[in-house]
Amino acid sequence: MKTKLMYYLRFVLAYTHDEIKGIIALFGMAGIYVLYYIGNEYYKKEQEKLEFNPVVWEANYKEIKPKSGGRESGSYKSEVRRKGWVDYGSYKSGGKESGVRRRQQAIDINTADSTAWVALNGIGPGFAKRIISYREKLGGFYQVDQLKEVYGLDSIWVKENKALLKVGAGVYRFLKINQVEWKDFRHPYLPYGQSKVVLAYRKQHGPLKDFETLQQIQLLDQVAWRRLKPYLSFVVLDNK
Repeated sequence: MKTKLMYYLRFVLAYTHDEIKGIIALFGMAGIYVLYYIGNEYYKKEQEKLEFNPVVWEANYKEIKPKSGGRESGSYKSEVRRKGWVDYGSYKSGGKESGVRRRQQAIDINTADSTAWVALNGIGPGFAKRIISYREKLGGFYQVDQLKEVYGLDSIWVKENKALLKVGAGVYRFLKINQVEWKDFRHPYLPYGQSKVVLAYRKQHGPLKDFETLQQIQLLDQVAWRRLKPYLSFVVLDNK
């Protein structure tokens, strides 16, 4: 097989020995790059599993026994649930026993920094960074369920931790539909090309009065715009 390939390259395609060596080297480098890419992707996935894997956390979970003082374990567990604590008992780390008790507090998902997110069970630095980045692109969350849109964040986690997640003041950056120009007419919920339709309508008919006026424009993706509604502002720029 190798002899036939060399014959084909040397005599049919008329490659020189140096050119053949170059081709072999090129294919070798390409193979190394492919192996590196596959290995890097595998490493990233393994890191994500370590950052967010409730199953692994649950496997290491042990109930903390109440201190002596007459409280029974049943009442203690009820108190933990009532106050929204997540308690971790002693678990082995490197062969040593370490006692950890972690109390989770509610956070404002629109103002929480990385430290506040990492304090929640199951959220590592990678997920904290990803959540904050997506929040900034949106201009704020208007409901907790939007966290399910963050890449890799399990909807089960959102459901189980909903009591600790508060919206606060909600959306903090709006798309000023009567003022914004083409280069700034962007949002994760806005399909490409929809902004052109609105800008063309605005140029022909003037400022849009409200969301009902927007809905009357032809060629609009109504589903997308209803999803975008909490982020829209119809304030008209005063040129006086």
